Amino acid sequence: MSLILRESLLGVDVMDGERPVALYRVRDEQATCESPKPAFAPVYTPQGRLLTDYRPWDHLWHSGLYFGWVHANESNLWGGAWYMPESGKYERVETHGIQRHDRFTDLSTTAEGGVRIHHELSWLDADEEIFATEQRHWQIEPISTGYRWHVATRIQPVGGPLTLGATRAAAHYSGLVLRMGPPFANDETPEQEVRARCSEGRIGHDQILGQMARWVACEGAAGGMVAMLDHPGNPRYPTTWFTRGNLLGVAPLATGDLVIPEDDELHLRYGLLTVDDPLDDAAVEAEFDRFAAI
Repeated sequence: MSLILRESLLGVDVMDGERPVALYRVRDEQATCESPKPAFAPVYTPQGRLLTDYRPWDHLWHSGLYFGWVHANESNLWGGAWYMPESGKYERVETHGIQRHDRFTDLSTTAEGGVRIHHELSWLDADEEIFATEQRHWQIEPISTGYRWHVATRIQPVGGPLTLGATRAAAHYSGLVLRMGPPFANDETPEQEVRARCSEGRIGHDQILGQMARWVACEGAAGGMVAMLDHPGNPRYPTTWFTRGNLLGVAPLATGDLVIPEDDELHLRYGLLTVDDPLDDAAVEAEFDRFAAI
């Protein structure tokens, strides 16, 4: 099977023949308080299982599969309220920024039947001043069990150093995040919630939360599986994780702020697997070894 791209008003559709794989939203109309950002939603398995939740009622700024940064200098590139350690509460802020899509630099197919989506972004603060630029490269390939995703991104500060931070001690969420939605994940009861496991043998999202691992895999109550892979070239590898019953994400800021000097760059790489029939640990580990060698 081979994947194809179709550019649309919202962004780019990824198709497997006539079956949708994902929609990359780069031109969505979003409220400023949601910190507008490019996102994949919906994302499907080959058999059509929905993996993502897009703008759910409890967190409208959760937009499927996306990069979000709680504190980027003085800007909120995550969305919603900020957690204030001084008060111990979430409070409304007027510092929401934007991860603005500027232009696509590569929309093409690969020799393996996959697709590339490369684009340039600008990070804007609340005054719409650029304080960082980014080159983000996605690649999606069909494999015998489902789809293999790679993302590589390069972030450059503009006008001074860039400080990425997170304030809530129990979470420290920031970076690549997947908000999983029904029917893939449902955290209303233990029988319905997503089943998570990691490379270090921990089982359950509450046991993985705040711990380091090379990869985390989540099986949906309605079937299907998604795995997220860290890369040895990333800072603070192996990453700490932020996991909930319906959320899977890396937490590279869990051990403290990350400061990128003005004349430097931050490089990040992650992998994902989206399949219908859950893979065992050995199969996920083999995919990790393959990704780590790139």
